[in-house]
Amino acid sequence: MELRHFRYFLAVADYGSVAEAARRLHIVQPALSRQIRDLEEELGSDLFHRNAKGVQLTTAGAQFAIDARRVLNDVDSACERFVRIARGQSGALRIGLAPNYSWHPATLKPVHDFKLSHPDVTIMLEPALAAKQLVKIADGSLDGGFLAWRDPLDPTFAACHLFDCRLKLAMPRGDGESLPAAPKRLANLKDEPCMWFERDVAPAYYDFLIHQCQLAGFSPRIVPIGGDVSTILGLVAAGMGYAIVPEACTYSCPGQVVLLDHVDLTLSYPVEFVWRADVVNPVLEEFIKTVARERLI
Repeated sequence: MELRHFRYFLAVADYGSVAEAARRLHIVQPALSRQIRDLEEELGSDLFHRNAKGVQLTTAGAQFAIDARRVLNDVDSACERFVRIARGQSGALRIGLAPNYSWHPATLKPVHDFKLSHPDVTIMLEPALAAKQLVKIADGSLDGGFLAWRDPLDPTFAACHLFDCRLKLAMPRGDGESLPAAPKRLANLKDEPCMWFERDVAPAYYDFLIHQCQLAGFSPRIVPIGGDVSTILGLVAAGMGYAIVPEACTYSCPGQVVLLDHVDLTLSYPVEFVWRADVVNPVLEEFIKTVARERLI
């Protein structure tokens, strides 16, 4: 039994005549009659009552017509879904998003624009720090991720550069209307508590911040009680000290915190969209095109 048998059968059922169905299908009537007979022999029962005026479905034939039509509709839908997925127009993406950049336009806009242009693609965003994202991208549990601190020499990954992220000085706003004054040199803050995090949370970023402080000529008085940038900003807002944070925090900074540029904060680091280099995924390829296009605007 093949799909063509279903189509031939349904044509005869719809037109009520083997001759008319053969004409519409552009095949000779004897060949169509033979196909219907073969189908009936395989099913073990007649599909039609035959008379001089044409054919009429038997009770079993009427039910078979309903089921056959459903099968053909399912096959057509499956073919359509296949084509859409192969073209990157349908499917699902699992994307990691580092909390530091979850409010940044460079991460939000590509997701928004891709969803508008590919409404049949489901996008699942998973908040995760860079190290965890890279592990999940490598093992395939994430398709890609917005992150920093990827080893550029690791051939496992490919990436699209989004922006270079500079650093800002985060200070509590205080009770007055005027903004807090930034110290002339960061070294003036050496005795003030600096909200920080444990090195094992993000080793590369930790070392980067330490290097920046060394370039500024001081060693910060570290208070390692923040697990992520949101917690650190919350501690600054509570007046517990200052912090050095990514400028991407501008988009999610609480009102009780002021982010200040400072002459001693000279370094920056790249933020990227990262994926596994050997993966062939049409949907992911379409998403990467959107990310790259937004980067150029």
